[in-house]
Amino acid sequence: MLLGLLGHPLEHSLSPAMHTAAMKELQIEGDYLLFDVLDKKLKTAIEGLFALGVIGFNVTIPYKRQIISYLDEITPEAKEIGAVNLVYKKSIGKKTIYVGDNSDAPGFIISLINAGIDLSLKKALVLGSGGAARAICVGLKNRDIEITVASRSRPQESFWDQFRWLELHPDLVIDTDLVINCTPCGMYPNVDDRPLVNPASFPTKTHFCDIVYNPLRTKFIKIAEETGHKTITGEGMLLYQGAISFEKWFNTKAPIEAMRKALISHLQGGNLND
Repeated sequence: MLLGLLGHPLEHSLSPAMHTAAMKELQIEGDYLLFDVLDKKLKTAIEGLFALGVIGFNVTIPYKRQIISYLDEITPEAKEIGAVNLVYKKSIGKKTIYVGDNSDAPGFIISLINAGIDLSLKKALVLGSGGAARAICVGLKNRDIEITVASRSRPQESFWDQFRWLELHPDLVIDTDLVINCTPCGMYPNVDDRPLVNPASFPTKTHFCDIVYNPLRTKFIKIAEETGHKTITGEGMLLYQGAISFEKWFNTKAPIEAMRKALISHLQGGNLND
């Protein structure tokens, strides 16, 4: 069975480690490969994957939007997010089609639940307005959580009009239950970058989440811990979106602990970017 990750560049991806460990745990014979493809070769690469009959693959930057035009169908959530990071086969009668989905939103929500966060919380502050922020906003919105988005400039796409917007600056403080950093701030090698907001300025009831997972505990997370706040680190979202992909491909429960062990082992073994 052939699986993989489509994007560019891919040399630091952790997906092969996670999915190889999962297949080994369940004694599934298959390969999860990196399909590092330049933009001018994208069409040829996708057609080649379909011709080979891959059971599915993940998609990362810069192709999460471009992939949509090559697919037979996309899920409502992927359509709302405007990006696909998961492709899988689906049978309709005697016909096989390829479906695009987005596992970032549910992966993020599962990471919160498994970190012990009560999702009856009412308000969230999302830092950033990129693709990851968009997926997370959809996940939070579907849980009826009131969302405020903070970025340095107001996002222009109509998608963002449904949320309250604030200008992002270091002194920003609002009444919120959860603050999520959806920017690369603090990611290796820029581990000493000043956090975009100061957790110490927020009441202790506020939870802090960083989707950056390299390092495992960013400066943003460390400050929040030191000031007595509940924190959620970024590897959980990566783990659970990977597990969702695995379950779509193999129609079986993902071996979460084997995937987690492989992920943490690689993160602790060196500085990886993606």
